[in-house]
Amino acid sequence: MPAIHPEPITIRILDGKGGAPLAHVHLLFVAGYDDRDLRLGFWSAEAITNAKGQASLPGALKDFSFVEVWVAKHRLCAAHGRSLGINLDSIRYEGMSTPNHCGTTVVEDTPGVLTVFAKAHAQDLLLPPASPAAKPPAH
Repeated sequence: MPAIHPEPITIRILDGKGGAPLAHVHLLFVAGYDDRDLRLGFWSAEAITNAKGQASLPGALKDFSFVEVWVAKHRLCAAHGRSLGINLDSIRYEGMSTPNHCGTTVVEDTPGVLTVFAKAHAQDLLLPPASPAAKPPAH
């Protein structure tokens, strides 16, 4: 039986170039116990960031071992723009930031907070809002 983790996990989305919070963006979370679970995407949830660029990891996903975070209409600043499986225990106890290949912005890690750096796709900024993606790109 998996461990129960009642403590909240905050996901903070920042612009990788300038460090500004990305407010009111749509997030997709995929969680699992291993890479296979993440690839199959059985457990997922969605959220919208608040005015500070923050959202809570949905409670249904907090007890898994790993999570991927996707930001709609944005390219992740990690290598190749891909989300990688992030260890939730590392976030709970130390905090964590994803790599920032979009700029030089860095933040101090805080227990219970995952900071994700992202950058808007230029072509998406010119288009009207569309319905959010249902699933992240395949690995």
